[in-house]
Amino acid sequence: MSDEEALAAEETDDTVGEAEEEEEKDLEAKLKEAVGVDVEDIGGLRRKVTVTIPRIFLDEQTADQYAELSRSALVPGFRRGRAPHRLIEKRFGKEVNEQIVSQMLGSGYLAAIDKAELKTVSDPLIWVGPGEGDKGEPRLVKVEEALDELTIPSEGDLTFACEVEVRPEFELPRLDGIPLTKPKVSITKADVQEQIDRFRGMRGTFEPAQGKIKPDDLVIADVQMSVEDTVVQAEDNMQLSARGQQLFGMSVPNLGDELVGKKAGDRVRFETEVPDDYEKAALRGKKSSFDVVIHEFKRLALPPVDEAFLSSLGFGTEAELRDWVKKDLESRFNEVIRQALRGQVYEYLLENTEFELPKGMSSRQTDRVVMRRVLDLRRQGVPDAEISKHIDELRTSARDDAARQLKLSFIMETVAEQRDVHVTEEEVNAQIAQIAARYNRRFDRVRDDLSRGEGLSSLYQHIRDEKIIDALIAEAEITEKEVPKKGPPKTTAGQKKTKKKPSTKKTTGRKSKQKKSE
Repeated sequence: MSDEEALAAEETDDTVGEAEEEEEKDLEAKLKEAVGVDVEDIGGLRRKVTVTIPRIFLDEQTADQYAELSRSALVPGFRRGRAPHRLIEKRFGKEVNEQIVSQMLGSGYLAAIDKAELKTVSDPLIWVGPGEGDKGEPRLVKVEEALDELTIPSEGDLTFACEVEVRPEFELPRLDGIPLTKPKVSITKADVQEQIDRFRGMRGTFEPAQGKIKPDDLVIADVQMSVEDTVVQAEDNMQLSARGQQLFGMSVPNLGDELVGKKAGDRVRFETEVPDDYEKAALRGKKSSFDVVIHEFKRLALPPVDEAFLSSLGFGTEAELRDWVKKDLESRFNEVIRQALRGQVYEYLLENTEFELPKGMSSRQTDRVVMRRVLDLRRQGVPDAEISKHIDELRTSARDDAARQLKLSFIMETVAEQRDVHVTEEEVNAQIAQIAARYNRRFDRVRDDLSRGEGLSSLYQHIRDEKIIDALIAEAEITEKEVPKKGPPKTTAGQKKTKKKPSTKKTTGRKSKQKKSE
């Protein structure tokens, strides 16, 4: 295919896509006028929405479908457009029914939500009749499964019910003149050493250790999980980190506390509660216990700051490394201060906005929090290997933080609407380009990775929230004050560009060193 033909084909596809999108909008507009909607408050932020689509509308859509098939369908023994209507119905009746159900379920739901002016925060779950083994009980299923079970009735209206979560209604606090404290910070020798030790840790190896277990040690142990004195899962020679993590699909944030201070040969037993979203529903909410028999443990050994280590980072002497680290940390002061101010604005919004949250935090909401944190680390250029090493820790803390983040997301959504804040495609692509540059990867590969799951959505919200917070900071009442420092801004190893001109930008100089690390 020539370039001209390819371009013509692409333009044709775009035209067809635009036409289909326009047809969907027209269908939703017509449905909004015709559809009946009943909304029932079923507690918390959940609503049961019953949608009724009049028979006359179903008949019109069905007639349109068959009219189109009569013009275009090929039926053996007949020329195109000449097949009898009864044969068209017999041959394509099932497909037409499925098409109408899909249209009515999708467009009908959207039209009903729009008509009822509901602001939903999740995809709907559809009520369907009992399935095999369901003891005659209706059940809630995802839209994809509902499409296989719903049918157009032979007579009468089409009615279906669904459950959704809606955004809470609340009053925002005053947004102008928020009182903020601007921290005064400085770089110390200890800060420089901490960053150098981070670089060493990324190149360290775990080696057998003696004495007592310390935080982050790698522990080899037999692990057994019991519920009500019944062993439900067990694994020998399991590798554990002496910190909070996942065990057999459960978040165990106190694992590090239980292991630290123990030694090889010790047996540790502790109790916890099975979470409400555990994969085995019968165990949810019950008391569980873990038995851990420690065989050995290993500790991360840091490489010396020698010629090989310095060369791997692109430096000739330790003095050059220390000088560059200090200057790089100093160049990040503005970002550290800005993040501190952003954190204060978030806390102000959370503390001064009151509304009800759903009682249960789903694993999907926890995954969103983890994705946001992973994106933050990637925007800083933290290597994927280091992110993966701490993913269990991220997930453990994210579960505890899910309610806070969910409340904050509702607040930011409301502020965005009130102030008409939007994110452009160019802004999203600029962030993706920065991530791609830091990891020395192609832009399209990074975007494809983010497109899987909710990566792009999380990035969009992240950019939107930063725009909102920065605008609120610009309107705030800021007071400078000495505050306790939690630590220096983190630098990612391998960011140095040249010896003579150490980088003062977050994105400068990763490309040449990233190739070595990969």
